[in-house]
Amino acid sequence: MLRNFRQVFKGNQTPMAVVMMVVLLGLVAYLAPSGANAGAPDNVLARVYGRDVLKRDVDSMIAQYLKRMGKQANLETLMPMLQGQALDSLISNQLRLELAERHDIVVTDAEVRAALEARLRSIPLFLNDNGQLKPSGDINAVLRENGTSLKQWEIELSSELSLRKLVAQAASRVPVDQAWVELENRVRNEKISYDFVTASPDAAAVADPGEARLQAFLKDSGARFQEGPRRVIAYVAVDQASLGLAPVDDAKVKALYESRKAQYTELKASHILFKAESESQAGEAFKKAGELRAKLMAGEDFAKAAEAWSEDPSAKGKGGDLGWFAPGQMVKPFTDAAAALKPGEISQPVKTQFGVHLIRLEGRREKPFESVKEDLRAQIARDAFAAKAKDKLEQLRKRAGDRGDLAAPARNLGMKVATSKPLSATDAAGLEGLPGSQGLAGEAFRLEVGQVSKIRMAGDSYVVFRVQEELPVAVPPLADIRAKVLEAWKLEEARTALKAKADKAAGDLKALGTPETKDLVTIQSLAELGQHPAIRKALLETPAGKATPACWTPDGKLWVARIKERTPAAALTFETRRALVESLQTGVAEKLLTAELVTLAEQGRKRPGFSSLYGRYGGIWKNEDALKRMSSDVPDAPDFE
Repeated sequence: MLRNFRQVFKGNQTPMAVVMMVVLLGLVAYLAPSGANAGAPDNVLARVYGRDVLKRDVDSMIAQYLKRMGKQANLETLMPMLQGQALDSLISNQLRLELAERHDIVVTDAEVRAALEARLRSIPLFLNDNGQLKPSGDINAVLRENGTSLKQWEIELSSELSLRKLVAQAASRVPVDQAWVELENRVRNEKISYDFVTASPDAAAVADPGEARLQAFLKDSGARFQEGPRRVIAYVAVDQASLGLAPVDDAKVKALYESRKAQYTELKASHILFKAESESQAGEAFKKAGELRAKLMAGEDFAKAAEAWSEDPSAKGKGGDLGWFAPGQMVKPFTDAAAALKPGEISQPVKTQFGVHLIRLEGRREKPFESVKEDLRAQIARDAFAAKAKDKLEQLRKRAGDRGDLAAPARNLGMKVATSKPLSATDAAGLEGLPGSQGLAGEAFRLEVGQVSKIRMAGDSYVVFRVQEELPVAVPPLADIRAKVLEAWKLEEARTALKAKADKAAGDLKALGTPETKDLVTIQSLAELGQHPAIRKALLETPAGKATPACWTPDGKLWVARIKERTPAAALTFETRRALVESLQTGVAEKLLTAELVTLAEQGRKRPGFSSLYGRYGGIWKNEDALKRMSSDVPDAPDFE
């Protein structure tokens, strides 16, 4: 075939040259960096050096966050933060795997299988009575109930092994000399007793020096006040009071109560549980439950049967009695089965994640209307407010468009537009006069300048805003940051005065405050204080009976100590020396690898292309279009029953 191909073009070089030129131009175009999202499927939310971060992975991590946090009242505000947190976490993990690959780390299938077996064997639930692992199908069934699978565990373990090998490799290359080992042995094992005092600078006692002095201070130390990009937003906020809604009448409250009666009904039940951790065990449990139910229907005492047969330890000694419970307190299949019974009736066998139950309903009671009336009235008022506020703000958004000014349409709708102070992406203060608006600053940086936001909640208000402008990295004028400059100036003056007082005291601790005592402690046990270079040096070098130099603690307090006595560290044995060396090497290796990760991330974000081969495999790209659609699609609160 190749010979025929050559004969076609033999003696006719022009067509071949044209073909090669077209191929070459196409290849160049394909390899050219691109920031476009062309060809980016919505299920791919990011690509990290050729590794995809999929929407299902982000959704899974968000579900885990929400399960740990419990039910949330305001997912509209919470979800964008969780989505960003989950995506960043997954991107970081892919970066670590990229770093491991660059260091030629290899994890074999055999290593993953061994690690997986070790993990499974550490969990009694996955072992048979003879100590052998249960069939993979049974194990997978249990894992799926908890939102994972054996395949997912294999992926996680492969990643863990890769990172463990990476750290071990880097640690083996860290040189450790004798002086370092001896010094670290002192830090970890030498015992020191000392008296000490800490004193805080009294910035509140320093008077405001006036504009001229603060302006000079700002000019002399302006770099410390430099701020990153800041954005100004114009926003319209609607609260419940501004809409003048009519009071909710009793008829509506009563109707809502009747429609939700099931939520206000508590049940009292007893049960008998036959545990089942696999499908085969479930079949056996159903058989036992069916046989026992026949005896109970024939008149056998339920409480005695529960004591004899139930495998629920919490109900032992109580005849299977579970007491009163509200909807949501029990798993859904159990609640549904109990709710379908009349008092005194016994259910058919009911399967839940815990096993197979026989349930007897002991009683049913309802919360009276009067006890929940005001809560329901408030809820109706909130729902009416939310509907009307969203309707008005949606009208505003439609009239303004995706990038239009809010002023004119707001004025026509009888609404007021406010303008924020310049906000940083991490602004924790929120908008002045609008409680609960802390999250808006971060969202303002996810939008483009000129773009109008979706409707968002801020505390008890609903808000729509437009990104008006972005201010560049700069030192703001004194008028914008006067409070911050004044606080810094007062603190500096107070620190200078306190240091002068300590120097004058010349080791007299009582002149600075009330001394405290530390007896027989190691420098390592002092945690952050012991890691502070100046304090660490003072504790190591100051002789017994002498006072240390005055040092500033990490939290900004002045610290002075007087050493009372020292108990030298024990001499290192071969084993303790080896363990100490390994610990030092691992600590340095982790710091070096962290620095490499930071560099890898910075380099990757400079090459955010997707449509080119260069961008696919040589950088970090986020699917901004899919992320925007995802952030606007806020799910309902999950059911954690």
